[in-house]
Amino acid sequence: MVLHDTRITGMDETLAKMRAKFSPGRLSRYENAALNKAAEYVEEELKKSVGTYSYVNSRTGATGETKIEVAAGKARMRGSVRSVNIGWKGGAMERWRLVHLNEFGYTRWHKTYSPKGMGKIQATYDAIKQPAMNIQREELKKLL
Repeated sequence: MVLHDTRITGMDETLAKMRAKFSPGRLSRYENAALNKAAEYVEEELKKSVGTYSYVNSRTGATGETKIEVAAGKARMRGSVRSVNIGWKGGAMERWRLVHLNEFGYTRWHKTYSPKGMGKIQATYDAIKQPAMNIQREELKKLL
């Protein structure tokens, strides 16, 4: 099982045992359930992380739209890899357009700007990668 190019060790053996025990349809439902559980965890941690992007606008105040629009999709098979998309759902404020500016910084008139939230998403991903994989592993091992 792969999570953003990260290999989970021991999962191949666990899945082999599950293939022997369950039908393919039931196995895919269990795999999807484990991925969805991990995606919920990642979504909550990402919401905490992008909370630092909030600033008070004199016209609208602090809306928190960037945090509100974080969304995790459902687990599904794409090619031969089972995965979940986590990102911004594109609500009324369309904050996904601004997230990359906060994450990577930007240049205007030959001057580089580094927002206070620069690199927060990558740092969060690096910090929660292993706990998310552990959630998947534990969810699948409950069934054996």
